[in-house]
Amino acid sequence: MASRVLGAFAVAATATIASLALATPASAHTPVSSAECVKDKAVLSVKLTQYAGGNKNTVLIKDGDKVLVDEKFGENWPEKVGNKVESKKFEADGTVAHKFTIKVTASDGSNHNYEKTHETAACVQAPPTKSSETKPPVPSSSVSEAPSSSVPPVTTSASPVAPGGSAPEPPLAATGASPMWLLLSGLGLVGAGAGTLLFLRRRRTA
Repeated sequence: MASRVLGAFAVAATATIASLALATPASAHTPVSSAECVKDKAVLSVKLTQYAGGNKNTVLIKDGDKVLVDEKFGENWPEKVGNKVESKKFEADGTVAHKFTIKVTASDGSNHNYEKTHETAACVQAPPTKSSETKPPVPSSSVSEAPSSSVPPVTTSASPVAPGGSAPEPPLAATGASPMWLLLSGLGLVGAGAGTLLFLRRRRTA
């Protein structure tokens, strides 16, 4: 009797373990996603594993309003490469912010659905446009004033020209003799000559 009871317990335990083993893959849905800046790009990574097979699960991935992926998949997304599932990566412009949305609809119940939003800020600063570049100020005048010279102007010793066209003669150099004595001596000689002439005429007429 005891052996029968033990046998019944063993059969029940084996059935329970077997049912749990069969049910585990169906309930082990594992979605993994992330978004980050890699150098100068915004990168979204998504991996979905251990979903119910049959190619009836769906995945929708968007970058803002832009649809990146909208398709059905089986147990894994993306598909296995060898014995490993690699994350699917999406690169986006790193100069602007991004809002990535992921929506997974499982074929074996809404409790296995997955929705996730990842946001990234701009990874790098956008280069300035030509119109926003600062231009150097334009000088008011391109002609620079000549530096003042410290050499005094050269003056000439030329005498001004007389109205008649000829330059005036320079004054006689002083010899030390007074011109008044020369004038009186000349007048004395003239007077003596005149007196001599009168004396000679009177003698002729006498």
